[in-house]
Amino acid sequence: MSPEAKQPRPAPAPWDPTAGILTWFAAKGEKILRFAFILQFIAAIPFLWLAYKTGKTQATLLFRSQTVPGIVVAVIPFRQYKTSPSGVLYARGTIYEVIVEFNPGDQRIRFQDRRGTAFASTVGSPVRVIYDPTHPLTAIMDRGYWNYLPWAPCAAIGCFLTLVALKGLLLVLFSQVRSPDIAHT
Repeated sequence: MSPEAKQPRPAPAPWDPTAGILTWFAAKGEKILRFAFILQFIAAIPFLWLAYKTGKTQATLLFRSQTVPGIVVAVIPFRQYKTSPSGVLYARGTIYEVIVEFNPGDQRIRFQDRRGTAFASTVGSPVRVIYDPTHPLTAIMDRGYWNYLPWAPCAAIGCFLTLVALKGLLLVLFSQVRSPDIAHT
C-alpha cells in the first residue's frame, strides 16, 4: 500500500448553497457586469413607455403652449367603489371631473378635464388653462407641479437608465484594455 492511501480523507464541509454561487460570481463577475447594460436597457423600456403614454399631451402642452384664464362651468361626480378580490366592498368615494370653458381669441371652447380630484370645484370658479394655440381643443387645467405627474419622474428614470446603458454599451464596444480572463476565452 502506498503511504497516500493510508491517510484519512478530510470530512466534507457542510453544504452551503451560496458558496457555489459566490465562487462562480467571483470568477465570472467581470464578464457578467460587462453586459449589465442589456438589463438596464430592458429596465428603461417600461419607464419610457409609461412616460410617453401618460405624458404625451401634458408634455406637448407644457413645452409649447399658452395659458389663458378659464371658468369651471360644470362639475361631474363619479363614484368609485373598491372591492377586495373576494368581492367585499371596503371603500367607496367620489372623484370630480370638471368641465372648463375658456376663450382663446374669438371662440369659446369647453373641455372636460379627465384628471379627477377628490374635492369638488365650485361652478364659476376661475382656473388657469394651458392649451395648444394651433389646436385649441387640446387643453388641460393648470395644476402647478401636478402637471408633471406621473410622466416626468418616469421619463427621468427611463432616460437615466438609458444613458447608463449607453455608457455601458460604449465601454464594451470601445474598450481597449481587456482582462486576461476574457482575452483567453
